[in-house]
Amino acid sequence: MRNENFINRQLQEKLHRVACRLLKDDMDAEDAVQDAICNLWSNRVPATSEEARYRLFSILRNVCLNKLKRKRSFVELSECNESSDAVGFDDSERLKSLMLASLSPLQRKIFQMAAFEDIEYEDIAERLHMSVAAVRMNMSRARKKMRELYKKM
Repeated sequence: MRNENFINRQLQEKLHRVACRLLKDDMDAEDAVQDAICNLWSNRVPATSEEARYRLFSILRNVCLNKLKRKRSFVELSECNESSDAVGFDDSERLKSLMLASLSPLQRKIFQMAAFEDIEYEDIAERLHMSVAAVRMNMSRARKKMRELYKKM
């Protein structure tokens, strides 16, 4: 049992290093590893540990690429919004839409439900078929991402 835990921890550390190299951000890498592990079990249970390992790295690569695409589209969106000043957008609305666009679809949905619709975490978890802990984690990550973006601006 101890060797099994060591291998799992070792594999998780290796996955984290790969994600860090791709994403260049420790927190994003952590999220990517967690997403990859969750995705591994959501489709089809691997038959062997070897298959699980190969699929994990493949899933992790795809998760990282999706995160990079979202970042790239966010940068394009922010450039687009900067050029829309001539149209006369309200700065606070522009900032709000820019910050919401930086979130993943799930984080955005949870954030909107909690912040704008004033729905309790327990109700959000029930509606989205998630655990309350997962809702709290997504809210925490959403707030952190929005704080970082606000500081950059």
